[in-house]
Amino acid sequence: MKNFKRYFYTGLIALLPIVITVYIFNWIVGIMMSLLTHSFITIVIHEILVKFVTEQEMDFYFQVLVYFISLVTMIGGTCLVGMTLQVVFFAKVMKKIKEIFIKIPLIKQVYTTISQIIDIVVSDREKAYQKAVLVQYPRKGIYSIGFLTSQDNFLLDKYIETEEKLYNIFIPTSPNPTSGMFIVVPKSEVRILDIKIDDAIKLIISGGVILPDKEEDKKIE
Repeated sequence: MKNFKRYFYTGLIALLPIVITVYIFNWIVGIMMSLLTHSFITIVIHEILVKFVTEQEMDFYFQVLVYFISLVTMIGGTCLVGMTLQVVFFAKVMKKIKEIFIKIPLIKQVYTTISQIIDIVVSDREKAYQKAVLVQYPRKGIYSIGFLTSQDNFLLDKYIETEEKLYNIFIPTSPNPTSGMFIVVPKSEVRILDIKIDDAIKLIISGGVILPDKEEDKKIE
């Protein structure tokens, strides 16, 4: 019985990530296909192509062609919206629309959450965060993982009595790393972690559950 339990849990641990990944992927594909099937663009493209092809000739490959054209059209339209938002006028219009969404109860929570998730996924963290670091925060003896955002803070140099360089550090919260604390730390109190920024973010989001490969940390030179 003990061996059976051990084998079962070993197999479960091995299969569960694969099953969940396949399930989520299938769910995402299902949503995309549903959106494409019932989208206005797909309906219009279907009506245009059906003029040149009879209903009898509309086989599986024809439907795939319709979905492909619809997907390309949607991606192109999204890029067009992005280009349009570079114009100051349209950027202001979008900002007003966002403000309206934020003021509506219930919709505010959903919109804010989705926006934060998208910001995490698409933000260029490699440029915003220079390195993953370790600092003693919020007090001596307690260590927090943060991100080095700048190696020079000339604005505060004249207010803080130290000959060392001051580093700007962002300490994210867990499990939502889009919020956190901004602190200024002397160079000698900052240690660079030899892990990728994405790995550090996964570590923070998971509350320490997802650990990257072991690497020795090193002092900033």
